[in-house]
Amino acid sequence: MTYKAVIMAGGEGTRMRPFTHTIPKPLLPLGRKPIGQIIIERLRACGIREIIMALGYRSDLLRAYFQSGEQFGVNIRYFVDPARLGTAGALAYLDDLDAAPFLVTNGDILTDLDYARFLEEHTASGAALTVAVRTAEMPIPYGVMELEGDRVKGVREKPVYTYQFNAGIYAVSPEARKLVPRGQCFHMTDLINATIAAGLEVRAKELSGLWFDLARVDDFEKALHQIEQHYPDLLS
Repeated sequence: MTYKAVIMAGGEGTRMRPFTHTIPKPLLPLGRKPIGQIIIERLRACGIREIIMALGYRSDLLRAYFQSGEQFGVNIRYFVDPARLGTAGALAYLDDLDAAPFLVTNGDILTDLDYARFLEEHTASGAALTVAVRTAEMPIPYGVMELEGDRVKGVREKPVYTYQFNAGIYAVSPEARKLVPRGQCFHMTDLINATIAAGLEVRAKELSGLWFDLARVDDFEKALHQIEQHYPDLLS
């Protein structure tokens, strides 16, 4: 099956200012390449060559850099969000995605995930939506009280809580895409809840290996250091 991918690249990147005052975040460099280019080259390496970039902030610069995608071995077309429709709002206008499940990734997520395999597993599962998740731990630096009203039942000294969080990558089937309303701000978290409310199956896929949400300046520095040590092919 031939899969397509949507890169959500319309945000202003406010946490990266002052750099993003003039440059959209997908064009900020990680080593010698913009993060958006690294994502596109990873998609191509996984066999995904049909890409839609959902743009907003500084769409002119992104279109000028990536153009048709031919120079990166892919075909890119664009949807320009005129009204800040949120991280899922653009999907309502992409009717040609109704033929098969497709990938959605935030435009600042760097990973070594095999995107095509992720989509294949989603398709085989029969789910309407699969959310990539990561596991993290949060140490609590206090004794956590276990209470029943004002009665103390016990205490756990400095416990560590484990939780799963949204990793910003999704496999979306047409029946889930159709739940995105036109003309209003709608985020991927809204789509997850709407899909569940519609009685459709939403699955989670645990990600191991490389994953970075490049939200702040020090995230770029940490990512570059780890990639140069363990994943140099991503930057070549």
